[in-house]
Amino acid sequence: MTEIYREFVLRGRADWREVVATVKAAAPGMAARGAPLRLILADEAQDRLEEQVRAYFKAVIEPIADQVVVDGQRFSARAWHKLMKRRFLPPVEMRMPDGTVAEIEPSIARGEITLARMAEFTREVESHAASEWGVIFD
Repeated sequence: MTEIYREFVLRGRADWREVVATVKAAAPGMAARGAPLRLILADEAQDRLEEQVRAYFKAVIEPIADQVVVDGQRFSARAWHKLMKRRFLPPVEMRMPDGTVAEIEPSIARGEITLARMAEFTREVESHAASEWGVIFD
C-alpha cells in the first residue's frame, strides 16, 4: 500500500491546480482500496500536526535509514533524525535570567515548531537525502 502525504501552500491559481491534479491522481487508487482522502486546511503559523510528524518519520526518515550505508554501516532512524535536526534545525542561543547564554536544541515536539516550518524541514531533509545519498522516496 502506498501512503500519500502532500502539503501545498496556496498562494494562487497554479497552486490550486496542483492540489486538484494530486487529488485526481490519488483518488482512484484510494477509492479502490476503500481508503478515505483527508483534506486539512490550516494556517501555516499554527502548531505542527501529528500527521506531519508521522509522515516525516515514515516517508522520509525510514527510507533514509533503509537505503543509506555510510562507511559500510547502517544507522537507525533515530540517528538519522538527530543528524537531520542538527543540520536543518540548528540550536539557538537563549539568554538566561542569570545573564548566561544557553544553547537550546530545537524540537519537532508539539508547541515547538509551526506547521509551515515542519513542512519546510521535511522538504529540506528529503531534498538533501535524495541529492547527497541518492535516496529514492515513494
